[in-house]
Amino acid sequence: MKFSADVVELKKVVSRVLPAIPPKSTLPVLEHFYVKLEGDVLTLISTDQDITILSTVQVQGEEDGKVLLPARKINEFLKVPGMVGEVKFNIDLELFNVSITTSTGNYKMKGMDVEEYLKLPELEESSKPIWNGETFDGDYDASNKPAFIDKDSISTLCQKTAFAVSSDEFRPSMTGVYFQFREDYLNVVATDSYRLVRATYSPMNANLPEDLNVIIPPKTVDLLKSVDNDVLVSFLLAKDKVTHCRFDYGDTVIISKLITEKFPPYESVIPQNNNFIAIFDRDELLTSIKRVSFFSNSVSKQVRVKFQENLTIIVGTDEDSGMSGTENIKCQYSGDEIEIGFNYKFLEDAINNIDKTEDNLVYLTFSDPLKPILVLPNEDGKELLNLIMPVKIR
Repeated sequence: MKFSADVVELKKVVSRVLPAIPPKSTLPVLEHFYVKLEGDVLTLISTDQDITILSTVQVQGEEDGKVLLPARKINEFLKVPGMVGEVKFNIDLELFNVSITTSTGNYKMKGMDVEEYLKLPELEESSKPIWNGETFDGDYDASNKPAFIDKDSISTLCQKTAFAVSSDEFRPSMTGVYFQFREDYLNVVATDSYRLVRATYSPMNANLPEDLNVIIPPKTVDLLKSVDNDVLVSFLLAKDKVTHCRFDYGDTVIISKLITEKFPPYESVIPQNNNFIAIFDRDELLTSIKRVSFFSNSVSKQVRVKFQENLTIIVGTDEDSGMSGTENIKCQYSGDEIEIGFNYKFLEDAINNIDKTEDNLVYLTFSDPLKPILVLPNEDGKELLNLIMPVKIR
């Protein structure tokens, strides 16, 4: 097996595939890339058994073949300063001796036989959906129809929700991000039961699956934050149950196991009658909370926010150290005087999750000191909704 590749291009494909290599595995083969050369196309595959990534790159092929190469060694070698130009691989497919030649020297390492690699039926038995620019070609039923999502939208949806995922292993359904497909829109939701985020994708002619709900693990969501091409999403069935999700973009494929637990009925938590609205300058509110939080208890992380007519008072105290901080900031508010306790970290995260705009406003809606508060980029919150559970003031 022989080929030559541009170092920069090879680095790119290695970095795309590396995230599915486990840090340490009881199966040594999983610490290797499956490398396949066919003509001038080099394919790299990696898996940790939960996520499989495949990506291809153009090279100058001389002799086709397949081999397992140590993933982290290859990655670290290509990242060494001074690695530029062309790199040549010459691999003995009987003894699996690997010779590498660059402009700076000659190097040797040991590969493995591909026969030792795991079978990957989810990859081998699935294929890329055929998108013609408006619809998908081929026969798909409504419950298993693919989806097309542009790269900016998929990246934004994942970035806006992933931070609110739960780390509680006893609540597996909350440890991933919920994708709720509804034909002409997609809701992407995450919650840890103390806060909830819902981002909505509803383009013209969305052409999405009709009624499909899947929970995608956080590691996969992190990969989708940085996709560099529009994404085709398809679903893999096992005994009429969706078990895996496939994402095709550019020359890369990600196949991920799904979390098969039932996501909580989050809609019932979202208040429909928050009749009080306070409107703030986004940056003023955020910096005020940050300053006051320095004087709050580091364990409870509680701040008290008192809403008065066109004025808000933010108070943080720490009885253990005797510290306290108070700030008054202007706002647009004309409701009843009301005081609400917040975990300041959750409030900061919700405000940070709202992008700066020309008017740079943030909307807080509420009805009662012990009922959910919404933090929104505008009054309706159709595209992005942040929900925070209040903290009982003590």
